[in-house]
Amino acid sequence: MSDLAAARKPEPRGGGASASTVKGVVAMAAAMGLFVTNDTFLKLAMREIPLGEALGLRSFAAGLLLLALIVRAGDLAALPHALRGRVLVRSALDTLTTFVYVAALAAMPIASTTTIYMAAPLITTALAVPMLGEKVGWRSWCAITIGFLGAVIVTRPDPSTFSAIAVLPLLAAFFGSVRDIATRGIGMETPGPVVGFSGTLVLCLAGGIFMLWEDWRVPSLEVSAYLLAAGLAFAGGTVALVFAFRNAPVASVSPLRYLLVFGALVSGFFVFGDLPDAWTTVGMVLVVGAGLYALHREHLRSRAARLAARNAAAGGGLGVSAPCSPVAACAPPHD
Repeated sequence: MSDLAAARKPEPRGGGASASTVKGVVAMAAAMGLFVTNDTFLKLAMREIPLGEALGLRSFAAGLLLLALIVRAGDLAALPHALRGRVLVRSALDTLTTFVYVAALAAMPIASTTTIYMAAPLITTALAVPMLGEKVGWRSWCAITIGFLGAVIVTRPDPSTFSAIAVLPLLAAFFGSVRDIATRGIGMETPGPVVGFSGTLVLCLAGGIFMLWEDWRVPSLEVSAYLLAAGLAFAGGTVALVFAFRNAPVASVSPLRYLLVFGALVSGFFVFGDLPDAWTTVGMVLVVGAGLYALHREHLRSRAARLAARNAAAGGGLGVSAPCSPVAACAPPHD
């Protein structure tokens, strides 16, 4: 899985549902569907070939597609940015996240793996406090705690049913959160597809190294088709995700991340014959509900900050503070 946020354009202003925002929302939904498709085909391919080989070949196919998109967009001059220090750090973290996540995907139901991994946005919020100096209020901390509890429920901590492999998606969520925070340090002059291409390069290299300890198997035509489809889905999801963040406000598209859970449920049932039990369902509800609430709180906080900045700018020209009506609209929400 990948989560690019290297947008070069500022997000649209205003709360209206503009044509650009609608396109961004549609692109985000498409991206989530494509990422679930990628996971599904990878899981199918790993029935016959090992982890490193599957990721290496998938990433090679995705890298070629992203390179073609970079050339088509006229961003070839920005390709050296793929080897910049901060981009490579993000790519290394993305590689670590992907390997740990896909290792879990190979052994666990796709819906359970995805649900546990979706604790990542909550972990990112928690890590933003020590790593970025951001403030998180008590309501958001409650959402983080509840969401994390939901992820733990899905891992089944009962000694009689617990499997150590269930910890891997949670570990991947942690690495993915660090990756997302590292992404914020990448300059907006670096196109999103270039960031994605850097990630595929590092993944290909890591997959090749991993294959030195694996039992290499020549993929059958069926597995080759799975890997090609996964590469297409991953590259398409990456481009759609970047398009979404460039054309719609973050608050409009971020909640759609949780379509991954729904998509994983559909894939798990129709492709793999998996159906979540009661405990997994409870965990899903807690993770998704807490994540959506945390995003809602962040939206309120961001909107209040924009209103305060706009009022301060309006009042600055007259040397007086701009009036607020109502007062609550000018103050940041108490969290």
